[in-house]
Amino acid sequence: MEIVKLSSKGQIVIPAWIRRELGLSGGDKLLIHREDDGVILKPVVKLSRLRGIDKGRLEGASKEIEKIRKEWDEEFEKESL
Repeated sequence: MEIVKLSSKGQIVIPAWIRRELGLSGGDKLLIHREDDGVILKPVVKLSRLRGIDKGRLEGASKEIEKIRKEWDEEFEKESL
């Protein structure tokens, strides 16, 4: 766990080791939502990473895509409440 500082513009810097582990880079999008007394950030899956995933190259790819869609739907439903 690390401590980061909130700028006057409401920005934080995600530590480099976390960005590397999650494969994040400048311009990537994150989902954010409030949970109890905290904030949760989750990377939005890059569409380029899904390219060709459903063409039989990966076993169970369709199930994985459906899982991702379900997660996105749940996140967006929480945000719209």
